[in-house]
Amino acid sequence: MKFKENLNLRKVGDEYMMVSDSDAGLDYTRVISLNESAAYLVHEVIPAEFSPVDWVGLLMERYDVSHETAACDVQMLLEILTEAGVLEQ
Repeated sequence: MKFKENLNLRKVGDEYMMVSDSDAGLDYTRVISLNESAAYLVHEVIPAEFSPVDWVGLLMERYDVSHETAACDVQMLLEILTEAGVLEQ
């Protein structure tokens, strides 16, 4: 899977946001707020294809969490991003 084109990760203050970048500029009607861990995962894979396994490995390396915890967190994040319509399968 991968993220749809024209998505950008922005940091505003202490918050991370994904916004759509079109020819008309940034579309702030579709903003997705991300925590630091989610922003890290997104940043590591945009614009390449990735798998949930890739993200689990990244979380385990960076945060020293168990495979089970990382897999659960990745699954929840993927559900949120899929519902938001920002992923291509």
